[in-house]
Amino acid sequence: MIVALGGRPLTGKTTLARALAEAMPGILLDKVALQRVLFPELATASPELNDRLYEWLLQAAAWQLDSQPGTVIVLDGRPLTRRRDVLSLRRFAAGIGHALHIVECVCPGMVAAQRGKQTDGYEALAGRLDEPAELIPEPKIVVDTLLPPEHCLKLALSKIAEDKASGCSEAEKRSRLWAVRDG
Repeated sequence: MIVALGGRPLTGKTTLARALAEAMPGILLDKVALQRVLFPELATASPELNDRLYEWLLQAAAWQLDSQPGTVIVLDGRPLTRRRDVLSLRRFAAGIGHALHIVECVCPGMVAAQRGKQTDGYEALAGRLDEPAELIPEPKIVVDTLLPPEHCLKLALSKIAEDKASGCSEAEKRSRLWAVRDG
């Protein structure tokens, strides 16, 4: 199974990805961590390097899933705010025969900006907060990261389990939006 985190910058993707990988348990594949290991001198990566790093994450995911059946991969590599990235990821998962769960982290822009001021490298991310983003197409699980982190984790895990247990087809999943919020 692959769980991919998506959402705008500073919406809590990495925080939730780490928590999911620990709780499921799963292997966290983090593009920023890979960049720091391979290219420690780079503050930000070019679009071409970002694409290459993501390809390497997907290759690592495919290898892990092939060599260790039943492994859970948690991908923290792309914001998935471009439809083509989501469709490409879905083709990848289908091509290797594994279920894909996309978890979209959302929060108000002002909250993301406030979080960013407490983050290393905020200057590089600040300009991206106002960039246009496409909606992540369904099926997806939407987590409002204004909720406490432990609540976000619990709700995401329950929706992943519910989705997995239901055995819904891709078409059925598209007809539903998993809104993970209180109320």
